[in-house]
Amino acid sequence: MMEYKIEDNRIRWAFKGEEVLAEVCGTESIRVRASFGNPVDEKRNHNLKKNEDLEGKACLTKEGAMLCAGNLRAEIYDEGRVTFYYRDKKILKEMWIDEKNGMPPFQRAREYKGISGERFHLQIFFEPSEEEHIYGMGQENTGCFDLKGCTVDLCQKNTKCTIPFYISTLGYGFVWNNPAVGRAEFVKNRTLWEARMSRQLDYVVIGGGEPRRIMEYYTELTGRMPEVPDWIFGLWQSRLRYRTQKELLEVAREYRRRQIPLSVIVLDYFHWPYQGDWRFDEEYFPDPGAMAEELDEAGVRLMVSVWPTVDRRSENYRNLEELGGLITSERGPDVLFMCRGAETYVDMTNPEAADVLWEKLRDNYVEYGISSFWLDEAEPEIYPYDYENMRLRIGNGLEESNYYPYAYSDGVEERLRKDNIWSGDGDRQTDGINLVRSGWIGSQKLRAVIWSGDVPSTFESFKNQLVAGLHMSMCGIPLWTTDIGGFYGGDPEEKEFRELMIRWFQFGTFCPIMRMHGYRKPYVEKGNMDDMSGECSSGGPNEIWSFGEEAYKIMLNYIQIRDKMIPYIKEQLTITRRTGTPIMRPLVYDYPGDANVYDLADEYLFGDKILVAPVMKYGLRIRKVYLPEGHWMSDYTGKVYEGKCIVEEQAPLDYMPVFEKWYK
Repeated sequence: MMEYKIEDNRIRWAFKGEEVLAEVCGTESIRVRASFGNPVDEKRNHNLKKNEDLEGKACLTKEGAMLCAGNLRAEIYDEGRVTFYYRDKKILKEMWIDEKNGMPPFQRAREYKGISGERFHLQIFFEPSEEEHIYGMGQENTGCFDLKGCTVDLCQKNTKCTIPFYISTLGYGFVWNNPAVGRAEFVKNRTLWEARMSRQLDYVVIGGGEPRRIMEYYTELTGRMPEVPDWIFGLWQSRLRYRTQKELLEVAREYRRRQIPLSVIVLDYFHWPYQGDWRFDEEYFPDPGAMAEELDEAGVRLMVSVWPTVDRRSENYRNLEELGGLITSERGPDVLFMCRGAETYVDMTNPEAADVLWEKLRDNYVEYGISSFWLDEAEPEIYPYDYENMRLRIGNGLEESNYYPYAYSDGVEERLRKDNIWSGDGDRQTDGINLVRSGWIGSQKLRAVIWSGDVPSTFESFKNQLVAGLHMSMCGIPLWTTDIGGFYGGDPEEKEFRELMIRWFQFGTFCPIMRMHGYRKPYVEKGNMDDMSGECSSGGPNEIWSFGEEAYKIMLNYIQIRDKMIPYIKEQLTITRRTGTPIMRPLVYDYPGDANVYDLADEYLFGDKILVAPVMKYGLRIRKVYLPEGHWMSDYTGKVYEGKCIVEEQAPLDYMPVFEKWYK
């Protein structure tokens, strides 16, 4: 006999070896955890906030049991099958398939396939809906916007960031609260979530009815954006790579000579002797204190690259190895990456290892007033991607690796705050920001910018980047950016690439963070694979004057546009900190009832007053733009349009179509 145990705002039951716990965990939010052969582990919440002051109600019904959280309701019946309703409308139902009465089920909604000990290959199935459209899940380069009909791999890679949360046009959000490698399928005949190795199922259904409210409840549960320094909203200058102290300073001086405002200059990889040394190579950077001081006096912040890779030749390798502070292989040598040497990674899920990294950052960078770090290789990037061959402090890579980028970012930020390096008010010169190549659930509560990784320098890639950024926004990530112009493959002497740079720069002006970066031709290869620092590979110039006079003049104009827009950006991010609503977002976020925007991903909203339509095709000079409900004024012509229509807007090379919401 099924027996449901009612515990205030929780329901617990067990049947045929499975234990399930459903509970109210936040505003209009219900969490379901389930385990087979073992009790549900209630201690590990990952990044879900504990909220003791919850309004919910659990009760028995004639058919089974019911759990209510505001307008969200879960009904449990028939041996523990769960169906969710929002305002009495069915939004999500676990999918069980029975062949015939008295026979074993053809498919249980919650499936457990034993691997070893307490770990299972887990799957959960939900019934599909033809009416549903799905957005979120992090970023990748597929160009798919409406994820209905798609399969999404749950893993972290360069250019791919997994954040297992989506918003549905049926009026709910879904969190897969599990850092295991797996996949999600939103296909015609089912919705599937899979973890290739895990101890238990753990998911959250969030009500709200519309994206804005769903995001509010989701970020209430997982955290919201903190205060950030004002200076991060100007132009960031970077390239692969500034080889020497002299080269970096000459670029900053040239910006100053040209009277171009510059907020941040970034020093990329291999400014160190060996990976894992986490310090300047004195041969190429003889006086980092003087370098940082000169930049500071010019009003430019210096950000330095930090790779979590550790070479066996590093001065810190042995110490980290002895304290168990490295990611190791389950079999074979402890080599997970090859880049001018054989490396593994510092295990940021181990607090002692994070302490070692922080001590080096503090002594070798913060000592010079540098408190902004580019946390690269954050996935971590491994070759081949055999996650099951990784052993972290918290578990096997198959089970835990999606959490690593959050642990990396949070581990550095926690220690910056603990040592009072970051004041939190944005005023101190030492106040900083981190740039990270990946994230996970809750990354929005960190003072971190996530960027999309090493993407190609093509118009197709450009278009995919916009889609990736919109999905990240639907995961609550407010500070997101790309490499303007793409990372690799760009030749500043080619006409098409110069146009791509202009169009990408225009788009970057209307991104949360405006950042130049890229590995430009002509490629400069010096030395051999044993040369670590100043002689390793370096790209050509990537400053705004590097792409011809026409591009330079257009970029200068857009820098001025950006400068004037900073008060607006700060105003919109105040709303983000209060409600979770991201500044950059797809039209479906604000207009979920408009079927015209369900698969519209070549334009977006930048705050609540600006609609941006990037030009993402070579040679295009007239751009069709869909305007949603309301009145919209063209920045180019001043003409006001009534919404719910498509307009043809002029798009000369020096202009990207922008419309402002117009009020009578």
